[in-house]
Amino acid sequence: MAAYIVGYGGERLDKIAKKLLQTERDGTVEALLKANPRLADVMQNGVVPEGTAIDPPKDFRATPSTSFTLPWE
Repeated sequence: MAAYIVGYGGERLDKIAKKLLQTERDGTVEALLKANPRLADVMQNGVVPEGTAIDPPKDFRATPSTSFTLPWE
């Protein structure tokens, strides 16, 4: 997969995780930070500035939560 280029105005890292990895949960944000070591240095208040190239993590497997409650329980 090619690098993701952040669009005009910047984007929050969790929204980028949702676009690239189909979820912002289960360690996806952490995986993006690990795959892009200098990303935390350029972020401001959780927003990645426009024009930043983000490489998706290689061979990422989400670690699903083991407990959840259904609304009708």
